[in-house]
Amino acid sequence: MHRAQLTAVPAPGKVSGELIIPSEVIAQIVGLTVLECYGVVGMAATSLSQGVARLLSRERITQGVGVRREGDRLAIDLYVVVEYGLNLAEVATSVRSRVKYTVEKLTGIEVDTLQIHIQGVKRTT
Repeated sequence: MHRAQLTAVPAPGKVSGELIIPSEVIAQIVGLTVLECYGVVGMAATSLSQGVARLLSRERITQGVGVRREGDRLAIDLYVVVEYGLNLAEVATSVRSRVKYTVEKLTGIEVDTLQIHIQGVKRTT
């Protein structure tokens, strides 16, 4: 498991140390944030089997997220299923800005690239 690592310089009189954030934690933050975005029905498997996107259960949201370290920045891949009838570009733009903001705010690590793979659309009732 790859870990994101931040080194904090302590203020005078404080104890020094490191903050280590595993990639799995970042993937959970991303998955939960994506599911809050308008137009996203759920996370999808990272590979299309026989051309059909599988919608993952809410317990498996990190399986639709790929997190890689590139120097001191993050590269994130998202695999999502979007609600039928919505503008896919607008949903992707909304997801991209919200995920970038949330990850950077909660972890302090800059998101360099964020690729959104729309694996399918689903009609909701």
